[in-house]
Amino acid sequence: MLPSSLREVLNVTSVGPADAPAFAFLPGVAMSGASFAPVAAHFPDTGCLLVDLPGHGGSRDIPWTDLDNAALSALATLPETVTTLAGVSLGAYVGLMMLALAPDRFRFALFSGLHPSDMPNPRLMRVLSYAMAPLVSRPFFARRNARAMGLSGDVLDAYVAGAAQTRPGAFARATCDVVDFSLPDGLDRVSTDVLIAAGTKEHQTILEGQATICSALQKADACRASGLGHAWPAQDTARFAALLRAHVDGSGWPEGIEPVPS
Repeated sequence: MLPSSLREVLNVTSVGPADAPAFAFLPGVAMSGASFAPVAAHFPDTGCLLVDLPGHGGSRDIPWTDLDNAALSALATLPETVTTLAGVSLGAYVGLMMLALAPDRFRFALFSGLHPSDMPNPRLMRVLSYAMAPLVSRPFFARRNARAMGLSGDVLDAYVAGAAQTRPGAFARATCDVVDFSLPDGLDRVSTDVLIAAGTKEHQTILEGQATICSALQKADACRASGLGHAWPAQDTARFAALLRAHVDGSGWPEGIEPVPS
């Protein structure tokens, strides 16, 4: 783990009222914080910070070292006014690490698309990560990936733009960190109200892992977006925004969201 003096402040994009941002969004691998702009647009009265993780977007010249240091850099970057985290895929792993490192800092968190440990075929996944890394930033490859995830229109274009700013080494190391991920120590001390989400068409490892992650936390629930897969927060930004709003407001489940029994 890098000493605090060597951690670099990450690039963030501010959306909405800038005086006291309350929400922070953590994107997936090969994506910039701008991929969350369509979600942030659903909160015009709330200040939102769209975070570029190390090796990505405006933080592409900050090396990706590991999940711990990505989380520490994000914690050092965000102002104390931020009460709510939302993370998808890689951003969800970083967000969960942030909670373990700062168990009382945030009031709410919504994380989608993460597993607790033991990803299937880890050796193959690591090989694929390094094989794909040189191609990730190329537009034709990024468009192919985006279409495979069900993205279209402006969301697809935002994905391609974010991929173009991704360092190949950061992609490879970050995806390998995800492959090797296991739940960090200290989650039992987290006071944050956490919602662990997934698409109903996610890999079974993620679906089965929701209960495991929730059981490691003091206050956590799980839910699923009906009919969608891993990229559902980008496929249906309105549904993801509605879920985040409901989680923070304590209102009922939005349409198209299924609670997972505890």
